[in-house]
Amino acid sequence: MFLTADLLKGLNKKAGLSLEGLWRFCISLQAKNPKVRNFFIRTAVTAFLVPVTFLIIWAGDWWLTALLTVCAVLGGWELANLVTRKKQKPIQYICSIWSGALVVSVHLYLEDYDFMFTVFPVLASIPCIINPFTFLGEWAIKSNLARKLSHIFIGITKYSVVPLIIGGLLSFGLLLNDLQGGRDWIYSIIILVAATDVASYIFGSLFGKRKLAPKISPSKTWEGGVAGLTFAIIASIALYYLFDLHANLGKSIGFGVVIYFSALFGDLLESSLKRIVGVKDSGSLIPGHGGILDRMDSILISLFVGYFFVLWTIV
Repeated sequence: MFLTADLLKGLNKKAGLSLEGLWRFCISLQAKNPKVRNFFIRTAVTAFLVPVTFLIIWAGDWWLTALLTVCAVLGGWELANLVTRKKQKPIQYICSIWSGALVVSVHLYLEDYDFMFTVFPVLASIPCIINPFTFLGEWAIKSNLARKLSHIFIGITKYSVVPLIIGGLLSFGLLLNDLQGGRDWIYSIIILVAATDVASYIFGSLFGKRKLAPKISPSKTWEGGVAGLTFAIIASIALYYLFDLHANLGKSIGFGVVIYFSALFGDLLESSLKRIVGVKDSGSLIPGHGGILDRMDSILISLFVGYFFVLWTIV
């Protein structure tokens, strides 16, 4: 400890390094480079959200349900906004509310309110019934029957699927939590997704040359992808010793690999949707990150795949 202090003092004298100087240097970088400023904001928000999220998951039960319900409501709103392309707020409200209702229904089912597992999915299909009526106003204007019918069926398909995607996939967080060691599996998914995302970004930025999916996500590279997979394996080994996952090392590594590809698929899926719509972010709710869907895209698919991996191979 004393050696470290002496070493730092020596560096300060020779190189003029100091904590104050480092802070001023960071501030100057933020002022000159918007990307650096965004990085600092992103890091600060992450440093706040991660421990809060982990505490809520640790609390479990209704706390976890509340977290997933809020995410479902906000995510349902953003996804409905993306797929409608027009700010049709009645549809957004419906998709948002019923996305959250699906999560609550699964919680109540796990609490032995069996009838809720039937009631809420039925209610979640209400967008299927309501959406065709949003197109009835066009009937008086357009005379082509085929176009009228196509509008109705497109409305049914794209709007009613929003609650199923957001609320349905987030509900697997509750189902996973209900399994043996469920809380640790959820922690593992979050850590794996974060570790692989950071590794892919850093190594892709430094060494990336070959584009992984240039038409969907130009910033992703094969080099970054390999780094992400490598870190997924390393992280899964560390998680095996850190948590009581009730699995051997081989299955823990397998879990890490599966989560990596699930997260990558979810990320590319949302990127393709945003590219089709022509937007950079799904929203602006989280400073430095964009919308909540921009943070949940990888988690959504990973919860779904992770649940069945644990259910079929470990429990």
